[in-house]
Amino acid sequence: MRRFWYRVFSSLLGRAALLILLAGAGAQAPHDSPAHVQLIWDGNPIRSGHKLWVGVLFQLDPGWHIYWRNPGDSGAPPKIEWKLPPNFRGGAILWPRPILLGTSSVRDYGYEGQVLLITPLQTPPNLQSPAPISIAATVKYIVCREICIPGKADLTLSVPLHGQSVTGQSPWRELFQKTRALLPAAPPPDWIVSATLEGDNFVLTLRGGSAEEMRFFPLEPGVIENAAPQTLSAVQNGLRLTLKKSDQLLKPVPALKGVIVLDKDRAYEIAVPVKSS
Repeated sequence: MRRFWYRVFSSLLGRAALLILLAGAGAQAPHDSPAHVQLIWDGNPIRSGHKLWVGVLFQLDPGWHIYWRNPGDSGAPPKIEWKLPPNFRGGAILWPRPILLGTSSVRDYGYEGQVLLITPLQTPPNLQSPAPISIAATVKYIVCREICIPGKADLTLSVPLHGQSVTGQSPWRELFQKTRALLPAAPPPDWIVSATLEGDNFVLTLRGGSAEEMRFFPLEPGVIENAAPQTLSAVQNGLRLTLKKSDQLLKPVPALKGVIVLDKDRAYEIAVPVKSS
């Protein structure tokens, strides 16, 4: 019980401190920040009534990381505040598959190196402009190594309309393609994925797939013990992954929602009902 309340207090204290840091991040991150942030687009000109694909590109110094949509035991994900032309609408971030961060009793989910957070922007019908359209965004984030630093980047981007002359090809087209390959896909139709609650563990069973490694990244915080081992075993025509239920979980979980990553290179988003054993 003492360990339980210690984890609750530590988690709440850490998240509160990070929220305070984010709220106070009112200035542009310094030029020597370990996170270098850009607003880019995939090279396709704006078309009326279509989606415009843009993205926030993080280039992180070695050893530094930012966080996934569920950061894990600490941290906070990047947030984008769009400043768009009239009748443009911003969409949700498309999150690439994360990696496991941290050691020992604190484990987080996030990204190192370079990561592109793609977002679709819906353009209005019958859009006309004699000049390229200006897109702007304010990005707030936390970048961490041994310490965590709050950052804020005010970014702008000029995108031509379809029919306007474009000089050269976008240098980011290939990066958008590579990032789309990292987005979790729907499970293949011949897979059967199920989840059961067995004592203090969730058991995730995948029939129809095979892998040497498998890891589950929950979409919702406080569902599993992020630092606990995830035990993989083989079953007939499939895999069985045992996940320790979070000590902080005080109510039943109707479904396990998250991303499973097989062999570190295949990612699938799942949402399966949890049945009692």
